[in-house]
Amino acid sequence: MIGEGRLGRVTQVHVEMPQEGFARAGADGKPIVPQPWRLQDGPIPTISLDLGVHLHHLVGFLTGERPLEVMAMHGSHGNFPGLVDNVMCMARYSGDVACSYWFSKSAIGHRNGLRVRVYGERGSAEWHQMEPEELLLHDEHGQRSVLDRAALEARVSSEARYTRFKAGHPAGFIEAFANLYDDIALSLTAHRAGKPAASEYVFGARDALEGLLTLEAMAASTRTRSWTPVPDEVGA
Repeated sequence: MIGEGRLGRVTQVHVEMPQEGFARAGADGKPIVPQPWRLQDGPIPTISLDLGVHLHHLVGFLTGERPLEVMAMHGSHGNFPGLVDNVMCMARYSGDVACSYWFSKSAIGHRNGLRVRVYGERGSAEWHQMEPEELLLHDEHGQRSVLDRAALEARVSSEARYTRFKAGHPAGFIEAFANLYDDIALSLTAHRAGKPAASEYVFGARDALEGLLTLEAMAASTRTRSWTPVPDEVGA
């Protein structure tokens, strides 16, 4: 829909991934202790490397734009004092796109609240991972509609590769990984044969580097409490 201009020029993207793992208690009333690697922060907090990378990639994938500068705030609100478990960030992207991030491990009530909201000059779209079969749409005339995989307009999600189960049977997360692995395998095969990449959905080191630079800028912004530029070291 974005590629076809259905929403018009994209002006805002808001992405969230709140979880509650670092604030939950077990049946014995004691904190649930995660894997050891999640309890060690470096120059970039582990939560950013764990969750923030996904949100950065979602924004880039949807808009085709790159982050220019960020203003971020880190917090520690859960059961492990001193460990960053909540990140909020405003970001300015190329193409005059405004973006907000929120990812957390201390948001009680959220199992995995991944939510993506895209706003354009002609309409908006919203998707929530906890209700993955539906896409909420609004247009500039005030019309509100909900699409699922059985809708005539759901052309991509009705393709054979995305419909191992018919609409009405929950699907998505595991199938998404299967499709990703298939895309990677096809691209590797094409690369070894000296052919062009076989899939537009395979991303490489340049995308990963941009994500690290973005998360590094967030960490710097938290320390200085100021807008911080994201270096463009990966090129256009």
